[in-house]
Amino acid sequence: MTTQSQPAVRIEDHIPAAPEAEEWDVVVLGAGMGGSTAGLEVARRGGRVLFIEKGKFLHGDPLKRQISPDVGEGEEAWAAEERLIMGRWPLPVRGWSSFGDVEFYAPLGCGSGGSTIIYGAQLERFAPSDFHPKEHFPDVPDASVVESWPITYDELVPYYRRAEALFNISGTPDPLNPDPEAVLRTPPPLGERDQHLFDTFSESGLHPYRSHVGYHKLDNCDECLDLCLRNCKSDAGRDCLVPALREHGASMLPESEVLRFEASRSRVESVRIVRKGVESSIRAKVFVLGAGSWGSPVLLLRSNSSEWPDGLANSSGLVGRNLMLHTSDFMTIDQRELRSEAGPRKSMALSDFYIDGKEKLGTLQSVGLPLIAPFIREYLRYALEKDPRWWCRFVEPRLETVARIGERLSRRASLLSTIVEDLPYPDNRVQVDPSAPNGRSFTYTYPAELARRSRRLLKLVRGRLGRRYPLRVVTGGRNNLNYGHVCGTCRFGDDPATSVLDRTNRAHDLDNLYLVDSSFFPSSGGINPSLTIAANALRVGGIIHERL
Repeated sequence: MTTQSQPAVRIEDHIPAAPEAEEWDVVVLGAGMGGSTAGLEVARRGGRVLFIEKGKFLHGDPLKRQISPDVGEGEEAWAAEERLIMGRWPLPVRGWSSFGDVEFYAPLGCGSGGSTIIYGAQLERFAPSDFHPKEHFPDVPDASVVESWPITYDELVPYYRRAEALFNISGTPDPLNPDPEAVLRTPPPLGERDQHLFDTFSESGLHPYRSHVGYHKLDNCDECLDLCLRNCKSDAGRDCLVPALREHGASMLPESEVLRFEASRSRVESVRIVRKGVESSIRAKVFVLGAGSWGSPVLLLRSNSSEWPDGLANSSGLVGRNLMLHTSDFMTIDQRELRSEAGPRKSMALSDFYIDGKEKLGTLQSVGLPLIAPFIREYLRYALEKDPRWWCRFVEPRLETVARIGERLSRRASLLSTIVEDLPYPDNRVQVDPSAPNGRSFTYTYPAELARRSRRLLKLVRGRLGRRYPLRVVTGGRNNLNYGHVCGTCRFGDDPATSVLDRTNRAHDLDNLYLVDSSFFPSSGGINPSLTIAANALRVGGIIHERL
């Protein structure tokens, strides 16, 4: 495992001179949570692995990160390059939602580690009930809710345990979904403010537990929600990609754009890429796609041919469909007394409201953001950017004032967030769009049943806590879509007519193409998706090794 004491990785030592001249065992497209974890599993078992990544290699010497000499002219090109240096996707996402046309910078990573570069490192398991979605949503006729996942929770448990160890997760067991064999480090003590809130939850008959997080609490750890320069946050680059390169002989092509797959009817023969302005085709026995729920379906759709007129692996017509987002509402709980906020910020979670009667809702957890004006301002700027309604334009020039008022009102408060399960709807989708940045756009109709369930969860939280402490929902209006938890778009299942992938995450109609990002989810659960991506990638990596 990568540690602070190890020397910086020289990516130049791991870039092959002529990658197009050989056939690799496995080519992994995308070095995020799914791609890096699956690639590590294959590489550590002896497979010859090549990672291809659009973004920069960010896990070497941070002092050497600099503007590329190939940056084009103009402010947009320089802004995109600066975003890449920070591990963020360089271009905005364009789409349409029920709130109107939008174009904004989504919370999407780019580079070694993918979106784990900028995530909050909360790594929670799905619940056993998530693997039987129809049981809790029997009467939503427009949604394509499946009876069950093609694998069971029990099948994934050993891989959850391995992922928890791999990412060095700290926390305490969830009393409502315990696993005595879970590998969890002891978390640092709670600060005074959060300990009081934890005790309040318990006294109210709830079952809080310490959040499962991948922060390693060095002195003055900031619990980064951006690129961590101190190597104290578990991410896919740190814990999977770097060991694959340094310890297991894997290779990498950073700053490489994937153009399309070249495939016969039954097999992917190569992938076409462009690196430093030069196009080439890379061959492999097996291809692993981990470009995310935005990117993976669009790459398949762009890889159309006479053999695949509707897009590669798209005989079902479902590539890009069943996009799911989650909703999240932020709330402050005012403790009435000023208590110290020192201590870990990603501190606690509870799943008491995961199921209400027979209906699935979601979780409540600490956000991990300090309630100070700069953070409030940046959150509001992002929230306004993704919401085109008129009143947002009214608030925008007043951000600084609103942020300062928010800081004053929150001096005694803790910040928590809900995560509510979104259901799959075939018309919620990602599609090829040559006129849009990235060549893709999305369409998303906000379901009335999702809005109702989001309100229901807030009502339950208020009912249990609002009588004791003032509780204020601070998200802006009805648009509480969580674009950081994108999933679906290439679901797996046993029936080729109703799914894109089989239970091994291999495309039904292609012998050597696997998908390992969150696009494989047939349902979204009401929890952070990263650990489930990692656990499944370990499972799929083992399957690919057995094939090789």
